[in-house]
Amino acid sequence: MKKIKLSDEVLSKAKEYSKGKTYKRSMRGEQGTNVGAIGEYVAKDYLEGFGLAVSDNRGTETATQYDFLVNGKSVEVKTKDRTVPPKSFYECSVPLYNHSHQKPDWFIFLSLYRNDSRYEDAYILGISTYDFIEKEGITVMKGEVDESNGWMCKESCINLPIDRLSGVDRLILELNSI
Repeated sequence: MKKIKLSDEVLSKAKEYSKGKTYKRSMRGEQGTNVGAIGEYVAKDYLEGFGLAVSDNRGTETATQYDFLVNGKSVEVKTKDRTVPPKSFYECSVPLYNHSHQKPDWFIFLSLYRNDSRYEDAYILGISTYDFIEKEGITVMKGEVDESNGWMCKESCINLPIDRLSGVDRLILELNSI
């Protein structure tokens, strides 16, 4: 897990990107779009910091399939907003409404730590392939209670605990070898 202090620049870019945008089925409207955009900018900056070629796919016709092409591999960023720093047993989620068409080579999962209304830190939690999530994840349907943590599911999803993810270093190594 990598902790990154959020800069005003990243927060500003994300706010500008998400302004007036609300993704279909977003439970939090424009605010949810902003959370996703913050995670995407953090992931992009992090990967570029390792000299990887990151191409933004978010404004294209295939934007719902993945966020970035990184050295030719598709990468989708999934971000959750939290009011506490993440713990290894917390869940990462892939909504089922995306699961049939969103099949990137890699998922990168992040958590944002929010103190009151200000985002302070981002945590790059780890990575997974679509196939690993499909095989190892737990499907929780809308309205069901996730037995591992007592959470009432608001949108059907596949959950995978943070401690089941691979470290982001694995992704860096693989993408640098292409």
